[in-house]
Formats: sequence, C-alpha cells, structure tokens
Amino acid sequence: MQVLQLPADGSSLWAGMDDIELITPDGRHHVHLRYEGEPPHGDSYHLIQIDGVPAPGYAWGCTFACTPDSRLLAMSWMEKRIERKTAVFDLEGGRYFVLPFYMGNFCFRWPRLECVDPASEQRSYAFNGNENWLVY
Repeated sequence: MQVLQLPADGSSLWAGMDDIELITPDGRHHVHLRYEGEPPHGDSYHLIQIDGVPAPGYAWGCTFACTPDSRLLAMSWMEKRIERKTAVFDLEGGRYFVLPFYMGNFCFRWPRLECVDPASEQRSYAFNGNENWLVY
C-alpha cells in the first residue's frame, strides 16, 4: 500500500496502480483507495473510503489535491464505469460535488480549483456557495 501525504499548498500529487492511503496536510483525514482494476491502456480505478466511511463512485489513479485547511479533496472520479469527471469531497461535511466539466490536473487556489494541465484548455471552477453538494 502506498501512503502519501497530500501537499499543504493546494497542489496535486499523482497516485495510482496500487492500494493507496492519502493523508490530508493536517493529518486529520485518511482516504483509503482500494485498487479495483483498470481499463485497457488506462489509469487504475479505486473504491473510496474516507475516514472509514465508504464514499460513492470510483477514484481514478490520477491526481489528487487538498485545500490547505484539509477540508476539501479534489480527484478524478467516476460515478459508474467508465466516465471520467472531477469531484470534490468535503471531508468534514460528508458530502461531495461533481464539477460541470473535467480537469485532468488541478490545484486549489481558494476559492478556485484551477486546471494546471498544459495540454488542456485553461479552466477553473470558482466555488460560490451555489454548488449542488450530495451527501454520502
């Protein structure tokens, strides 16, 4: 199992192809990603457990970023196989939000989640309080 500390500056790190434990910058939250498989020529996908609670969907073995206060975690995510989306999990609120578009690599610069993939269109999402958060 890979055990990885998420960066405290909001930047992302890559994790995949194994069972993974992500630890938030402040150490309060542990996200377990159990390896489930991978499509041909694709990234791995993982079951998600946040602080011992199962979360919906699958995390892609891809990039993960956390806000400096360790509240929000962004990831490449899929509700069902094999559609790639970007989701943000509120680690303290037990809820998640699916962005209206996909970002391949990102970082938190609050109140924005910004795309940092040079091959993608420069996109960002600004959190404004109107998000449709879903409880898990």
